[in-house]
Amino acid sequence: MKLLISTLAVACALALGAEARTPQATKPAPQTKVAKLGWPPAVEAAFKKSYPNATVKAVSKEVEGGKTIFEVESIDNGRRRDINYNADGSVILYEEELTAADVPAVVIDAIRKRYPKATGTRWERLFVAKDSSANYEVVLKGAPVKEVVLTPDGTWVTPKLGK
Repeated sequence: MKLLISTLAVACALALGAEARTPQATKPAPQTKVAKLGWPPAVEAAFKKSYPNATVKAVSKEVEGGKTIFEVESIDNGRRRDINYNADGSVILYEEELTAADVPAVVIDAIRKRYPKATGTRWERLFVAKDSSANYEVVLKGAPVKEVVLTPDGTWVTPKLGK
């Protein structure tokens, strides 16, 4: 009788332990949490189609100029990428982290010519869908300005010459 009770107790414990583990096995993927933040299905679908291997860090809903946009902050292959979407999933703009080696030599040369003592501390590609521009933003250390933006051919966007 004691053996039967002990066996039943062990069987019950094992059964309860198995039930306790079952919900963990069906735990939602990390990106499921993002859906709870309120990004529209069109934004989610556009992001996942364009960046299937990216990890979403955050999604925020913002109003700019009376228009609602969704910013998706992500990491893809170790690089940071922030993308602004319209609610229909169309891209407004994106910022993508680069290394100095990813930036065209003419852009680096233009910065060195204007700010010879400056050092680039962060490099980004800025793409704006409205005008299909793809410029380079560089955060500087040791210059009278904190950041500069140049076109791929080394033309200054900001600051303008003389500033």
